[in-house]
Amino acid sequence: MNSKYLIFLCLFSLQGCNGSSDDNENPDTFSLIQEHEKTWLASGVTSYTFIYSSSASDCPTADPFPPVEITVINGSISSVYVPEFGEFQALENTNYPTIDQIFENMLESTSTIKGVPIFDENFGYPVSYTTDSSSAECDGNSVVVSSFI
Repeated sequence: MNSKYLIFLCLFSLQGCNGSSDDNENPDTFSLIQEHEKTWLASGVTSYTFIYSSSASDCPTADPFPPVEITVINGSISSVYVPEFGEFQALENTNYPTIDQIFENMLESTSTIKGVPIFDENFGYPVSYTTDSSSAECDGNSVVVSSFI
């Protein structure tokens, strides 16, 4: 009887080990992001301005990047202003995202998103989320979207 129990226990513990690359995906987070992306797309907003802040979430020695004001017109970034320095950045030298691109980034990294992302109640855009790729330091990122107009 003990051998039957042991076999059952071994089979039960292997259940769900199918070797797929999606083992680390969080379906609840993925669905939550998709749900809010649908709200965002349904709003029809293609021209807007927001403050984008990004910092290393697990790197105690790193200083956060200065927040930037991103202006999007008809779905494309038209300007990136750095209030801390009082100057605009050349668009060809920036890698800042639109709200659509933030959603893409989130959907591509659901396995590394920690906690529950926060979304705007009216338009559905991401307000904040944090990623962390491993237990190592300096491989995580916190993103905050504020002052959306």
